[in-house]
Amino acid sequence: MVDLGPQFKVDIVKSKTPSSYVFRGSKYRISILSDTLIRFEYSETGSFNDYPTFFASNRSFGKPRFNVQEDDIKLIIKSDRFTIEYNKEKPYVGTKLNPELNLKVVTNDTNKTWWFNHEEAKNFGGTAFSLDNLKSSSLDISKGLFSIDGFSSIDDSMTPILDQNGHIIAPNYKNTDTYLFIYSTDFGLGLRDYFNLTGLPPLIPRYALGTWWAKNESYSEKDIVKLLNNFKKYEIPISILLLGDYARSKSLNSQISFSFNKNIFPNPLSLTNYLHKNNVYLGLNLKTEGVISNEEVNYETFSKLNTTKKDEVNVYSSEFMYAFLKGLIDPLMNTGIDFLWIDDNIKEHSLRYYSMNYYLYKELEANGNKRPLIMSRNFGITPHKYSILYSGQTNVNWKTLRLLPFFNANSSNIGVSWWSHDIGGYKGGSEESELYMRYIQLGVYSPILRISSHAGKYYKREPWAWDAKTFKIVKDYLNLRHRLIPYLYSEARKYSTVGSPIVQPLYYKYPETYDEPLYKNEYYFGTELFISPIVTPKDSLMNRVVHRIFLPKGVWYDFKTGKKFPGGHRYVTFYKDEDYPVFARTGAIIPMAVIDENNLNDVSSPKTLEIHIFPGRSNSYKLYEDDGHTSRYKEGMNFTTEINYYYKSNDFSVSLEPKDGRRGVIPEKRNYIIRFRNTKYTEGVQVFSNEYNIPFKSYIDDNDFVIECNDVSTESRLFVYCKGKDIEIDASRVINDDLESIITDLSITTELKEELDKIIFSNLQIKDKRIAVRRLRRKGLSSIYIKMFMKLFEYIQGI
Repeated sequence: MVDLGPQFKVDIVKSKTPSSYVFRGSKYRISILSDTLIRFEYSETGSFNDYPTFFASNRSFGKPRFNVQEDDIKLIIKSDRFTIEYNKEKPYVGTKLNPELNLKVVTNDTNKTWWFNHEEAKNFGGTAFSLDNLKSSSLDISKGLFSIDGFSSIDDSMTPILDQNGHIIAPNYKNTDTYLFIYSTDFGLGLRDYFNLTGLPPLIPRYALGTWWAKNESYSEKDIVKLLNNFKKYEIPISILLLGDYARSKSLNSQISFSFNKNIFPNPLSLTNYLHKNNVYLGLNLKTEGVISNEEVNYETFSKLNTTKKDEVNVYSSEFMYAFLKGLIDPLMNTGIDFLWIDDNIKEHSLRYYSMNYYLYKELEANGNKRPLIMSRNFGITPHKYSILYSGQTNVNWKTLRLLPFFNANSSNIGVSWWSHDIGGYKGGSEESELYMRYIQLGVYSPILRISSHAGKYYKREPWAWDAKTFKIVKDYLNLRHRLIPYLYSEARKYSTVGSPIVQPLYYKYPETYDEPLYKNEYYFGTELFISPIVTPKDSLMNRVVHRIFLPKGVWYDFKTGKKFPGGHRYVTFYKDEDYPVFARTGAIIPMAVIDENNLNDVSSPKTLEIHIFPGRSNSYKLYEDDGHTSRYKEGMNFTTEINYYYKSNDFSVSLEPKDGRRGVIPEKRNYIIRFRNTKYTEGVQVFSNEYNIPFKSYIDDNDFVIECNDVSTESRLFVYCKGKDIEIDASRVINDDLESIITDLSITTELKEELDKIIFSNLQIKDKRIAVRRLRRKGLSSIYIKMFMKLFEYIQGI
């Protein structure tokens, strides 16, 4: 077989479980991989697989503790978490009436039982192939790991095997090969061992966390220059330009191609150099199912390498794939492309797509100057392993928007965070400013923000194509997204090293909210933020969205206004177009970039860092940084700064301490803006760098106490000490503020507003307030406003 290269080599030692944790008979093999993970194999021939598969790459981790009772008939394995009872040499599958006949696994703390072919009806599901052309609210979601039964199984018997050189081998499809995760009430343990078994998600390039532009227009290089100039003119950062299939060469004898269309881009390097000069990265759409055209620019190179002498793409032939990678993909990437968008779209071919992604990712990985990145449809097996998933061409409507938050959060049940959706919707529907704004706002608080649509001047994805109000709101949110990159990248690092999904659903802590339509869309966004997305249109009379929120236990602050919300409660809230329900937990630390006006698109470690700190409790946060686009971080070229917040009711301090890393990864000196949210001004401030006093300035900005210091060495410890009295501003949320704002904005007389104020803020019961408002009809209050307040009372009463 052909040598694919060192990047394809496989560690087959890790794929074999130590013999002390394995129990084997003539037809069965049971391996205890960890305290929460069991592998069951059954083979009539007695042959078992120790090679890695597409699913399982590491079967040697942990030191599980268990006791064994065994005789010629029965095997009992008992740990703190589970008890396995097996009638030796019998098929694992029992009878329909007695499924536990031959094998059962009992969770010790709940006495729930799993057996082969268990329906696992309480499994919450994982994710889907795509959202193309979705016509109903139901999703075809695959099985996930999270279940309120506390266990979940995954069948690996049909998954291809990899040999030590990375070649794909067909498995013995007659064998049973199943993994059972038993985590009881601690799903984090199940997810941990899932990543131990399958491999952790990759760290995506830093630029992928910025704003993507993917409108499927037939842009020429001149059009692209104009587009980027508009982003610069309107002061909106952009990180990625994604080119559609129009950018690739065309031929008469093939539907696929792997080179630029010379009629549109005669000099691809000129294009990519221009983009990189402006800190914009380039992704290119590819389809890979079909026949390689002899008109392909690099066909001759490919043909010389192709020992199979067949031109149809065959992912199951390592000889063909070697020629494909070296003869077509490498020359394409050498034109300066940063990543590939693989747009194959037949669900039944998911195994083929996994194979293609496997080859492409490993080949891109060999180029250490560019961190590999691929976007593709969900290939089903370990969908977290090869970067970013593409959800397809979605419809422009509120129904699609309503699905996305739940879809993103539910995907964490199978370890997936990097979903990329068409922000704004791709096709169909009507262009509504409110829908567009809510899409953008959700995109800002999603893992990937890809603004996308079909070609056409009436698909208004350009922020400057809208009215002044819509433009201003969208611009502010896109700038906010760019500023959040230091936080998002630090969260991405956690995801890639400990497997903590960036988006996690509320139901992990409150399982009863899974089927609750009012709260099922809520999710945690990293460790510090909680989002309750707006997915319905506003009330036209109030000019606000009436939005119900449930906040988890603890204390939360509105990220924008600083209003304080005691957790563990439901709230009725009222949001204008420019507002969005984002909450920071008490003591939250959010590192944010300050955008360089002269280098708008720059996503690298910022020269000026603004740190938002919320009061109420001490906390610690690790800011992770590296060069953002190469794989040198694996060689130690990275930098971690630990931000520690020490909170007391009458004094507080913060320290920034370099913990790990090498010089040159981040700026030698940095300007800091430390923003203590909802905090009073205090004179008692001292700022030290390596124990020496340094100059600073302090001031109040709205409800925040701000301290600034410049040109501080990033390798030294910065310590800020503040002493005051009753330092936290009372910012408790009061619904009266919202109601007062609604009354203020109504198009009615001032006298009627005064009358409404007396009723709304009186001590009357809700039923008496309804009667009093209806009586205002006699004073000229329109029935449409009366109906509005009746509806408002219903919301308030339902808290």
